[in-house]
Order: sequence, then C-alpha cells, then structure tokens
Amino acid sequence: MAKFYDGRRDLFKKLEVKSRSLKNPVWIHAASLGEYEQAVPIIDYLNKKQQDVVVSFFSPSGFDIKKDDKKLAAVTYLPIDTSQNMKEFVEILNPKLALIIKYEVWPNMLQVLQNKNIPKVLVSATFSKHQLYFKWYGSLFLKALQKFDAVFVQNEDSFRLAQELQLKGIHISGDTRYDRVFNQLQQDNSIEGISEFIGDQLCLVCGSTWPEDENFIINYINQTHQQLKVIIAPHKVNTAHIEAIENSLKVDYIKWSDGIHTTNLNQAQVVIIDCIGLLTKLYSYADIAYVGGAAGTTGLHNILEPSTFGVPVLFGENHQKFPEAKALLNAGGAFEVKHQTDFNNNLDALISNREKRLEIGKKAAQFVEKQTGATTLICNYIEEQLKQ
Repeated sequence: MAKFYDGRRDLFKKLEVKSRSLKNPVWIHAASLGEYEQAVPIIDYLNKKQQDVVVSFFSPSGFDIKKDDKKLAAVTYLPIDTSQNMKEFVEILNPKLALIIKYEVWPNMLQVLQNKNIPKVLVSATFSKHQLYFKWYGSLFLKALQKFDAVFVQNEDSFRLAQELQLKGIHISGDTRYDRVFNQLQQDNSIEGISEFIGDQLCLVCGSTWPEDENFIINYINQTHQQLKVIIAPHKVNTAHIEAIENSLKVDYIKWSDGIHTTNLNQAQVVIIDCIGLLTKLYSYADIAYVGGAAGTTGLHNILEPSTFGVPVLFGENHQKFPEAKALLNAGGAFEVKHQTDFNNNLDALISNREKRLEIGKKAAQFVEKQTGATTLICNYIEEQLKQ
C-alpha cells in the first residue's frame, strides 16, 4: 500500500516531464506484470514502426520491474479513477490510441477518452457469467465497457458473451500470450552455469512455486532415487521463503546468489533461484516442468512458457479459472497433480520413459504454435487507427 500511494505522488508532474518528447504516443494500460506480458508482442510491433509507446500500471509489481524498460518511451502509474485525475492524465499524455489489456475497465478513464474522441481498444479480453457486467449492480461498469470502440476476445465463449453485453467491434483474436512465448524461441535463452549444473542428467524446472507446490517438489527430491537435477524458482524470493526451502531440503543445493558461476556445480542436486527475471530462459533447459500456483489457491502461473520449448508440464488441481490449462490437458501436453502420489507417479513415468516424455513435450509445443496469431490481427487494427 505504501508503494501504491508513494508511486502516485507528483504523478502528473513526472508525466508532464516524460511526455514532452512524445509524439502521438500509443498508450497501453496493464494492471500488473502479468497483463503487461500480454502486451509485449504488440509493443514489439509498435517499436518496429518507431511508434512511441507509453505503458501505465495500476500495481507496483509491474511498475517497479518495467520502469526502466528501453522498449518503452515512458512508464507511469495510472492515477486513481476520478474524473479530474483522468482528465488531467489524458490531457498530459494526449495519446493517439488507448489499448487496455484484459480486465482494466475504469469508468472515468473511458469517459474521458470518449469525450476526447481517442480510440479505445480492449485486448485479450475474456468474459464469463460471474463477472460484474452481468449483475444488476454492475451497470456502471457495463456502461464503461460498452464505450470501447473495439474488443478483441480470446475465444468463442467470450465472443458470445460480448455480443450479449452489446459491445462494439468484437473480434476473436486469441491470446497474445501465445505469440509472446512462441517468440521466445527466437531469443538467446542461454544462462551461464546452468548447463554445467545439469551435466548429462535430466532437469526438472519448477517455476513460480508457492509453499503448497514446494511440499510436492521437496518431498519428492528428499526421497527419490532418480538421477535428476532440479531448479526451483519460487514466486516469492524474500529471505524467509528462500530459507524455508533451504531448511526443507536434505540434498546438496546451491542458491543462485551464492555464486553459481564459480562453484563446483556438479555436486549440487538443486539450484534455488533467489532472484527474478530468469524463469522464462530456465524453461529452455528443462526436460520436465512444474508450474506453481494451482496446488493452492493463489492462481496458476504461466504454463505456456515451458510448453513452447516442448516440455511436458505438471501443475496442481486448482486451475479452473485458467482455460489454457484445460486446453493443454486436452491436447495431451500436461498432467494435473492432485496429491503427492500423483506428483511422484507422473514425474517417475516421465523420467523413466524417454519416448513418452518427448511425445508429450511435442504436443505441448504444437499446442502453443497452433494458438499463435492474435498479435497480427490486433496490430492490423492498430495500424489502421494510426493512419487516421
């Protein structure tokens, strides 16, 4: 909360300084880092067109990590949604176009944009009957939602619901996250020291884990006789959480911050990643991946990142709010684990059966590739708007 308020102190003065060098910027708003990732393929496209891009965040998690990103002409917090705040914000920024990612529907923001005839586009949207827009008390937000000039939805179910909500300019585009992760294959994903750590053994990469996930992982590590290297990249990297993982392990391990580049890595069975920013590249080293968040109720993290590298994926049972999880299971590229025995049996089967492991990984990669293309559809629309 302190960051939330401190970050908005003198927001308009800071924005005024940043905006002096901007020319007809495209404004992209994302709630936090997860939504920003959905915008990255669009930002890359706009960068190629030498188009200024300004990104605003609602939460500190996105702002803190991306405030110095060279892809962006400016990064700012979104002010609290009052009529005066939004009027001042939009007047200073003076965007050519506003792109809102997924869920961020703010009534005053959209009203000000409409008053100024600035095109408004909702990107990677999903709709379900439990949302506020379908409730009798949600009329304020429904009216705001109806102000969008174009709405790009992820699937046919959302398309039908968007029609029911009487939205304008509805398009089925898919999810830009598939383009984002698929493009990762063209990047340099090497990380110094990781190949040395793995050697000639199989590697399990456990990403964005929470304590409920780590119970599965650490119980397995402590009792298994399999030849396996494990990389644990927890969602929270604070000292208390890292120490809890260390104290639970009964095998040799090393922390990334302790100098993975200089230590004799072959002696360690586990690497604990106690920093952020490495996970996407780490998945490129995986033979098997476990993605955290669904063993508990914190929410499943990105299962598409390991999938695009052709890696079989394991995750917990609480994934009902994540349609990509059901789709990946149906495609045969993943396994749901409900308890420790599930985790152990699935992991053992993947370790011991190379053909099965490779076939499931292939299905995961094909699943991602088939879903790409959202960015092209959205960017074609953006290009038409920028010409006007």
